[in-house]
Amino acid sequence: MNYDLVGIGNALVDIEVQVDDAFIKEISVTKGGMTLSSTDEQEKILEALLSKPKKISSGGSAANTIHGAGVLGAKSYYLGRVANDDNGKHYTKDMQSCGVGFCGPSSDDDGTGTCVILITPDAERTMLTSLGVSSKLHPDNVDETIVQNAKAVYVEGYLWTGEETREAGLHMAAIAKKQGIPVAFTLSDAFVVNSYKDSLADFIQWNVDILFCNEVEAQAMTGETDSRKAFDKLLAWVDTLFLTLGSQGSLAGKSGHDPVQVGVFPVEAVDTTGAGDLYAAGALYGLINDRSLQDSAVIGSYCASQVVSHIGGRLPSHSHTRIESILTDYRKHYPH
Repeated sequence: MNYDLVGIGNALVDIEVQVDDAFIKEISVTKGGMTLSSTDEQEKILEALLSKPKKISSGGSAANTIHGAGVLGAKSYYLGRVANDDNGKHYTKDMQSCGVGFCGPSSDDDGTGTCVILITPDAERTMLTSLGVSSKLHPDNVDETIVQNAKAVYVEGYLWTGEETREAGLHMAAIAKKQGIPVAFTLSDAFVVNSYKDSLADFIQWNVDILFCNEVEAQAMTGETDSRKAFDKLLAWVDTLFLTLGSQGSLAGKSGHDPVQVGVFPVEAVDTTGAGDLYAAGALYGLINDRSLQDSAVIGSYCASQVVSHIGGRLPSHSHTRIESILTDYRKHYPH
C-alpha cells in the first residue's frame, strides 16, 4: 500500500491532569517543557493528584501529527513501539480507528511509554515522560517498503534522546533521501535542542527539506534572540520552514520566496498539548496535496486551534475537515 505520510517517533500514552502553578513549582520541573522521568516518579506525582480527574489518551509528538493527517484524509502510517499491555492495546486501537497504519504491540517486557501531562490554568502543558518500550525503537523497525512509496516522511526531534531511536530516525530519513522523498522534521522541544544541538544542526542541513519549530526552539537552535533572525538563519538550511509563534500565529518560508505570516483561528485555549504537532499535520497535509505555502500554513493553524480547544493532543473528532471551508473561514477572519 502507498502512503501519503509516514512518521516515526516515541509512541506514548498521555495521562493528563489539570493542576495549579504552585504544583509545577513544588515538583521543580520546567514549566512548558518536557522532562524525562521514571515510572516511579510519575506514580508519585499521580498519587499526589489522586483526587483530580485524569484523561488518558494516545500521544507522542509525531503520532499526534500522523493521526491528525489521517483525520484530514491522508493515508498515513506510524512507526513507533508499544508493549502488549493495556496501554499498548488502547494505543493500537486508537491509531487504527482513524485508519492510520500501525504495526501494533510488540512482546517486550518493558511497558508502553507514558507521559504525565500537567495542564496549568493558562492552558500551558508541562510533560514528564517515561519512555518505556518506545525507547527500544531501532533501525530494524523501519520497514523500507513502507517508506519508499511515501509522498513525505516525518521525524520527531524527541528521538535524539536515545541512541537507537535517533539511529532509527536517521535510517528512515536516509531511505527517503535516496528515493527523493521530502523529509519533514520537528525540533520537538528546547530541551532536545540544547542537549543535541550539533547533531541536530548536522542532520537538518544534510537531510531535512521541511522544518517545524516554535520560537523557543528556533532561538535555542540558532543562538538568536530575535525570532525573525532565527527564522532567516534556519531557512538558509532547509527548503521549507514553518515557525509557530503561539497567539501571534506562524511564519512560513520557502527558499527564494518572501515569507508569509498566518494568523490564528480565534478559540478559547484549554490545553496547548499537541498544538505544534497538529499544526504540522495540517501544513504537511497541505503540502502533500500541492497546496500553496500560505494555504498549508492556514490548514496547520486551523488544526492547532482545534486541538487546543479541548484536553488532549489529538484532533477532536468533531473538527470538520473540509479544506475549502477552512480556507474560506480564514479569509473571513483575515480579509486581504
